This record gives sequence, C-alpha cells and structure tokens, in this order.
Amino acid sequence: MDKTMNKMNERLSLSERIARASAIRDQAATVQPEREFIDAERRSAFGPCYIYRAHADELLQIVGQISDALPSRASFLARTDPTEAARPENHSVAAYAEVENPAVAFVWELRHNPEGALATLPDRSYSKVLDATDVLKELWEDKPAVNELELAKALITQIVLLDDNLCEQVLTRANIMARECSTAVAPYLRPQS
Repeated sequence: MDKTMNKMNERLSLSERIARASAIRDQAATVQPEREFIDAERRSAFGPCYIYRAHADELLQIVGQISDALPSRASFLARTDPTEAARPENHSVAAYAEVENPAVAFVWELRHNPEGALATLPDRSYSKVLDATDVLKELWEDKPAVNELELAKALITQIVLLDDNLCEQVLTRANIMARECSTAVAPYLRPQS
C-alpha cells in the first residue's frame, strides 16, 4: 500500500503536492480537541501552586464566564490568520485553552466583518459592549492571549486594588509576608558580594 501511495505521489505535480499538504495542514488546524482535553489543560495551569490548586474549581468557574464569552487563541487565529493558525503550537490543546484578548478580537471584528453583529448593533448596545471590552482588556496586560490562571490573578488583583478597604488589608498582609520571607532566605540564597 505504501508503494501505491508513493507511486501516486510521484505522479502528482509539485503544485498538486503543495496544495494537498496545505489542505491537510488546514484541516488539522480546524480540528478542535475534545472539551475534556481543553478543560484538563485549563486546570493544569493551576497545578504548580497548592493555593491555586485548592481554589481551582472556584476560580475556573468565575473566569470561565469570561473565557466562554471570548474566542480561544486557536479559534481566533483560525478565523483571522489561517497561515499562523496552521502552525502546530497554534492548534494545540494549549492554544484552545488560552483566551484571546477581547480588545484584539473587538478591533478585528469591526475592521473585517462589516456585516457582523458588532457593526449592526444599536448605539446603546454597542457602547455597552465597548465599555465591557475596555474593562476586560486590562486583565490581559497587553498580551494577545492568557490562560485562566493568569486571568484569575489579574481579575482578583484589580478587584483588590479598586476597593480601598480590601487594598489596605491585602497590601499590609503582603508586606508582612514579603518581609518575613525575605529576611529568612536572604542570608542563604542571595549571592554574597
């Protein structure tokens, strides 16, 4: 059978072989992994640290509301840049578990889809979507895509810093923890000059 395939490939012109390889690559880029693999990848970001693992379910439920409303990195690239989407790292399970920056998705949608839902919204609804996008984009800190742990950290940090009472308590505790840990490790882990 391999000999038959090789003979068939020999008969194809170079342009036909390139077209076939491109079609196979494009097809691979559009095949989305099963949801259980994507969910496992999202959860794996919480693995390295005990405190994140302990709260993973709750944090995933909270930020899942945001990630479900936005395209994944892989699906966004498949729609906007098929060549980039065809790269192996951009159609991996990890790329489906990352969430695209809402500001990037918003701008692309406006520029490239003049008949799309955003372009045809009434002014009031459009303003509401624009305001929500503006609030959410801060969580990405100018990155094109983030995983849900990064999203959770940014969301919680913003909530703490925007609330004066929470901010004071959290920063005081953070200062105590940083001072105690630094004092304990500095004599042993900092290079001596």
